[in-house]
Amino acid sequence: MKFTNRAQAKRQGKVSYLGSINSSAKLIKNKKVSNNYTYILYLAPANESGYNVCPYSTPECRKGCLSTSGRVKIEVCSNKNVIRKARIRKTQLFFEQREFFMRWMIAEMQAYQKKAKYDGYAFSARLNGTSDIVWEDIKLDGKTIFEIFPDVQFYDYNKHPNRMLKLLPDNYHLTFSYTGRNKPIAKRVLKNGGNVAVIFNVRKGGKLPQTWEGFEVIDGDLTDYRPNDGKGVVVGLRWKNIANRQINNEIKQSQFVVQVDNVNVPELV
Repeated sequence: MKFTNRAQAKRQGKVSYLGSINSSAKLIKNKKVSNNYTYILYLAPANESGYNVCPYSTPECRKGCLSTSGRVKIEVCSNKNVIRKARIRKTQLFFEQREFFMRWMIAEMQAYQKKAKYDGYAFSARLNGTSDIVWEDIKLDGKTIFEIFPDVQFYDYNKHPNRMLKLLPDNYHLTFSYTGRNKPIAKRVLKNGGNVAVIFNVRKGGKLPQTWEGFEVIDGDLTDYRPNDGKGVVVGLRWKNIANRQINNEIKQSQFVVQVDNVNVPELV
C-alpha cells in the first residue's frame, strides 16, 4: 500500500481516519484549560488486534481498559462494534503497512496543526491513547515523529519502566502509570522527579487525596495535557466506569484502583 493523499488512504485503508482532535471530554478540556488542540491516536489495546501494543499491561488494566469507556461504552451498550473494529483495523495497518500508516498519520497531523494555528491554539499530540508503543524507536525516512514535528509537544502515559530512565526527545513528556503491581518503580520515578498517574476510587467531581505515598497529588482530570504538571507529582485520576458492570465493580475494588480510605494507612511490615 502506498500513501498518496488522505482521501485515497481512507478508501484503501478502509477506515475514515487514524487520529482526531477534541474527540473526548478530557481533550475538550485541553482546549479550554490548556489552550491546546490535541491530536490523539486510539489503537486496539493489548493484543485485541492480534498484535500486542501494551507489553506491560496487567490483568486488571486489560479488564478495566478505558477502551470500553466513553463513546465505546455507548456502542457496547447498544450492541454495536463500529469503533472497536476500526481500532483493530488501524492497529493492523500500523504493524502490516507501517510506511502507509505513518505517512497518513503525518498528513492528518499537519492538517490539524494548521487548523489549530488558524483557530489560535497550540498543537500537541498523544499517540498512545489506548496503547503503549515506544514511539521514540519508530522511524520514517530515518526520522522519529518527534523529529518530523519538532515544534509539536507530544505526551503519553506509559507503563514501560525503562522508558522513564531513558533520555527522551525534548518535545516528548511521559507520565508513568501505576497499576497496583509496580509500586516500587512508581515511587522511584517520583523520587527521580518523574510523574506517576494513579487512579483513585473517587466519583466524578469528588475530592482526591492530598498526598499518595508522601507525594503531592494534583487533579489530573482538570485537563489531559500532562506536560504542564510540574515534576515529582502524583497525577490523580478518578475511576471512569466501563461498559461491563460486573467487571467495572471488580476492577474498581482491585489493586489497580487506590481506595481513598487506605491512602494514608501505613503498610504493615
